[in-house]
Amino acid sequence: MEPLEIGVCSWSLGEPNLRKALDMVQSELGLTVIQLGFMHSGPAAGDEEIIYAVKEWDLEVSATCLAFAGEDYSTIERIRATGGLAPDADFDQRLGVIRRAAETTAKLGAKLLTMHVGFVPEEGDHPRYRIMVERTASVTDVLAQRGITLAMETGQESAETLRRFIHDVGRENLKVNFDPANMILYGVGQPIDGLPVLREHIAHVHMKDAVWSDSPGRTWGEEVVLGTGDANIPRVVSKLRSGGYRGPLVIEREAGPDRIADIQEAIDFLSSLL
Repeated sequence: MEPLEIGVCSWSLGEPNLRKALDMVQSELGLTVIQLGFMHSGPAAGDEEIIYAVKEWDLEVSATCLAFAGEDYSTIERIRATGGLAPDADFDQRLGVIRRAAETTAKLGAKLLTMHVGFVPEEGDHPRYRIMVERTASVTDVLAQRGITLAMETGQESAETLRRFIHDVGRENLKVNFDPANMILYGVGQPIDGLPVLREHIAHVHMKDAVWSDSPGRTWGEEVVLGTGDANIPRVVSKLRSGGYRGPLVIEREAGPDRIADIQEAIDFLSSLL
């Protein structure tokens, strides 16, 4: 993989058939890098079909990604209650999903797994803060057994809180998947300000754009085509490059009626910046 190589998230293609999705990456988009999503249920243990399909299309997996059954993104408050490692009743089951995903991730030759760990309280002395530290440490320990690093998605807490949280978890295989749009969608801060705070921890990047909500932090912002929103993508890419980031730039598009056209526009836009 070349530094700052453009890739795409598999779930952004809107194609549930894995083989068709992988073919679209090459034949329609002309890319060779993909982030592979295990959405809602995770992969089956040792899922050879996934591994065979990716190798058949000769694609490089930049990372895998997990989302869990029961996560509710209808409102910010609902995902605060249901997201990631936060719900007490779901943690053991979700840890099992993570174990299976780690096995498949390793077999794919990838070294990163990204996910939203769930909302981390801004206050370090909040009783839930210590719970999130302990649960995230448990997850990173499971992933370390397979040589996998957890890259936490930005957005559900401020960059400063995320940096402190990484320090408090204290695991070398805990990094950041920097998503500039998420910071706007959740209303936690300007992505361009978060970059220097998190720079040394960034292991993977989503290229996604958004515009601010009228009530940041209370209602969702709106995702838009890359380069047309408030994330200031040219400056983000410039600062990533000058800050030493050499990983991929992986396009994520989770809205819109014509995902492929939007992704192609994003590819053209990023190519012009690079």
